[in-house]
Amino acid sequence: MRSILKFAGLAACLATVAVAAPAAAQPPTEYGIDAGAIFGLGDQSSINVTLPASRFRIGYALSPQWTFEPVAGLAYSKTEGTDGVLLYNLEAGALYNLRPFTVVQGGDATPVTSAYVRPFVGLSGFTGGDTDDTELSVGAGVGVKVPWKTDLSWRLEANVGYGFDNEAARIGLLAGLSFFPR
Repeated sequence: MRSILKFAGLAACLATVAVAAPAAAQPPTEYGIDAGAIFGLGDQSSINVTLPASRFRIGYALSPQWTFEPVAGLAYSKTEGTDGVLLYNLEAGALYNLRPFTVVQGGDATPVTSAYVRPFVGLSGFTGGDTDDTELSVGAGVGVKVPWKTDLSWRLEANVGYGFDNEAARIGLLAGLSFFPR
């Protein structure tokens, strides 16, 4: 529980810095959802596929190239006669666009596909009944943002992470849709 509070405090501090930056020079905030496939490697291999969306993200632009990106994914499962289980995935990432990303807004800019790298730190786990478990993980991803329609873009990413609790690597594939409100 203490690690969750530390993570939440760090995310709140970084979000405050992102919001306090001058609004005029910033690209728009990015709201997105991602479908995902995660392959766990180690003594006990695992596969987790979630469609159409496994997580929600908000990208706070710090500059045309840097974005602070908190991510949250929640799921609840309950079967008759058993306690319910809450699964959670909380993550904070620092997305770096290799070229400034251009949002398509009614023809006022030429759409440009932009590659990015995204280091991240996350907490995932479950709570329910008499048990709970939380795992700290770190990783990095590479991907592309592909402009699609006005204020919308596709986002594709491959990443690798490491979970400290179970000492196992993970390979992740994400396919998402981003919205850039004006």
